[in-house]
Amino acid sequence: MTYCSTRTNKTKGRLHHISCLFCCSFLLGLKLCIVFSTHRFLLVQLKDFCGEFLKRKLSLGNCVAVHSLAHMYTLDQLALRAADMIRRNFHKVIQDEEFYTLPFHLVRDWLSDAEITVDSEEVLFDAVVKWVQKNSEERVKYFEELFRLLRLPQIKPTYLTRVVKNEPLVAQNAACLQLVSEAVEGHAIRFENLKSADTEFWASYMATFQPRFGQNMDVIMVVGGVSEGGDYLSECVGYFVYEDRWVNLPHIHNHLDGHAIAATDTHVYVAGSMEPGFAKTVERYNPNRNTWEQVSNLTTRKHSFGLTCIKNILYSIGGHGNFSPGFKDVSVYEPDQDKWHNLESAPKILRDVKAISVEDRYVYVTARTPIDTDSDDGLKTVTTRYDTDSRQWQEVDSLPLIDNYCLFQMAVASTNFYHTASCCPKSYTDVRDDVARQKISARISDDILESLPPEVTSIEGAAICYLGDDVFVIGGWKNSDDVDKQYRKEAYRYCAERKRWMLLPPMPQPRCRATSCHVRIPYRFLYGCQRYPMPQNLARQRDRMQQMQQLHRRTLTLRRQLQSQIEC
Repeated sequence: MTYCSTRTNKTKGRLHHISCLFCCSFLLGLKLCIVFSTHRFLLVQLKDFCGEFLKRKLSLGNCVAVHSLAHMYTLDQLALRAADMIRRNFHKVIQDEEFYTLPFHLVRDWLSDAEITVDSEEVLFDAVVKWVQKNSEERVKYFEELFRLLRLPQIKPTYLTRVVKNEPLVAQNAACLQLVSEAVEGHAIRFENLKSADTEFWASYMATFQPRFGQNMDVIMVVGGVSEGGDYLSECVGYFVYEDRWVNLPHIHNHLDGHAIAATDTHVYVAGSMEPGFAKTVERYNPNRNTWEQVSNLTTRKHSFGLTCIKNILYSIGGHGNFSPGFKDVSVYEPDQDKWHNLESAPKILRDVKAISVEDRYVYVTARTPIDTDSDDGLKTVTTRYDTDSRQWQEVDSLPLIDNYCLFQMAVASTNFYHTASCCPKSYTDVRDDVARQKISARISDDILESLPPEVTSIEGAAICYLGDDVFVIGGWKNSDDVDKQYRKEAYRYCAERKRWMLLPPMPQPRCRATSCHVRIPYRFLYGCQRYPMPQNLARQRDRMQQMQQLHRRTLTLRRQLQSQIEC
């Protein structure tokens, strides 16, 4: 099967290459015809035809070559389309060898573009060095000019001193060394002013050395949930790590409560809800375009289930229904086909599911299952392992204690704080399963809870997620009394470097039963103060609810008036 798939992909690649060569031969003929022919109108039609053909065939694999070709033959619309694809996927384009064959003026133009999407300036520095090294004799004279186009203040001081400064191309250039020294000095001044809480300096520093608008920034996204008064929230917010503040993100199109969240290489998916009207819906967020779109619905209405990603395929495990004790369902979603498929069910009901994946194959699940007992709430906590290849289940003692995220989950596993929280799934692709299983038997330490305020673990309905080795706890409610629930807007972060918990700026509004995950979003969508309108379907629903509430209040008023008249 693998061989056939590989062969098919190679065949498609050859056909695609042949079609592009075919169109390029058209363009070569076009050039000759422009010289010798007198039928200008036909030549324009031929040129437009070739441009439209290449538009349809445009992809990440050929966008660099097509962009150069479009400029050569003044195909303006094609050039714009190719430039937009390069700009939005620049972090992937520079991984292709074809990028390093570009002439100096094109590389300079791209580095001068503030809109290119990049993961970091460190990656751009590596790309510049690699471009020069491809033909060092001719290109070394351009290095200083390209180096000046890098935003060195965005590079970490340790990387500047240990890597950039020691690069031979930099070390042998006095002007480049001076730029590195100024950037390191800027970091030191920034640190001193942050310690003295000089907000005026911080504002001027950010204005002078802000990231590229296309640079991917770390954001902790918080989706959906319930606010004070039991109101469902469609607003999405994000904790912008670099600037230590909360930003607004586009609204989702559904009222989500008790939903699940998972991230693939390109999108963030949310699915399910306690709200019956949205209990099957699935939406996904595209960070590159900062938009939500709806995809195929779940096969079952449910909430409090597990959603995790294995090899860019989503697995939905277990869950709870409003009129059901729970589900054993296991289903998969393939983004390319936009379809859900049911697999063999789990051996027992799994509710309040938390999942992590190891080795891009095994899913470790912590959940609760109903048991015949009169004690507590009739639920028992279980931990199992699911093999996505053999589709076999195996009970284990606990989650593998791979890092702080797993350690924190196991430290609070016996509390209601953990059972009512939503935990973002994490994938450990670089950890072997046999190593992970050895760590299951390791002793669970409570050190990670020492600096966390004890009242936090009494909160219910919080959102838990991670960023690297750091752990985040966001929102929730305190006091289980429905009449006097205290909805929270506090957020906490466990800093692995400092080995302690920190209190973050509060969210714009309190919320519980939300979900959260780490996502990288281009700076253009985080800069300044963003405002997004409520989706039309939810706005109409809100208007109907307000009309019904007004009608209800009028009815009550009329009843009171009639009652008083009768009594008189």
